Amino acid sequence: MNPRQTNLIAYVSEHGKTEVSVLAEHLNISKVTIRKDLEYLSEKGILKRTRGFAVLNDPGDINYRLAFHYEEKLRIAKLAASCVEDGETVIIESGSTCAIFAEELVKTKENLTIVTNCMHIATYIKDYPNHNIIVLGGNLQPKTQALVGPITKAAIQTISVDKIFVGADGYSRNQGFTGTDLMRLDTLRTMIASAKKTYVLVESEKFDKAGTVSFLPLDSVYEVVTDDQIPTEEAEYLESVGIILSKA
Repeated sequence: MNPRQTNLIAYVSEHGKTEVSVLAEHLNISKVTIRKDLEYLSEKGILKRTRGFAVLNDPGDINYRLAFHYEEKLRIAKLAASCVEDGETVIIESGSTCAIFAEELVKTKENLTIVTNCMHIATYIKDYPNHNIIVLGGNLQPKTQALVGPITKAAIQTISVDKIFVGADGYSRNQGFTGTDLMRLDTLRTMIASAKKTYVLVESEKFDKAGTVSFLPLDSVYEVVTDDQIPTEEAEYLESVGIILSKA
């Protein structure tokens, strides 16, 4: 994805349904180029293209979250990619930032084995050669395209890797990182247990959201990768409890 397309996503994310002519004027390019970009982004599932307009997806859909704050998520993804070496096997949990991270990995690394419980991530990176993609089975959650439940947990228990990369919906010092979907979080705990190091990829705004269900206590986190707007007091606290903090 090029910088122009990233700017296009950011504009539609901020302004909602947007005319092609407005996008062309804002980005100072032709309507023909805008339509080509929208066709590409529609194929990727990031935006929907309607007659003369670009729109976001259903707010409950992973593709909506993929477009929302895309630039911040891309910076986090690029920084997190530096944590992975060529030839490694990693687990990537479902989520919008994790999807962007997965694409950054397959674009910049060689001979990776990527294990995921997310159909969206597998589809998102399927066209990149020289990587082995393993999709865990399970019950499909249509909006997030995550695979969860007993089958997923049984599958992940056969795999052991050094690193897992996860997202989060919220955070508190007492609970650690939190989420809202009980079945997803139950599956995620088993995934985390299969890895030696857990990396959390999370936007700074999540540090102001307590969330509802804890799935990852802070003493189980190896590194947090976020953007540079994380509250100073939370950044200092994470480092004080021995967590590596990287800011994009």
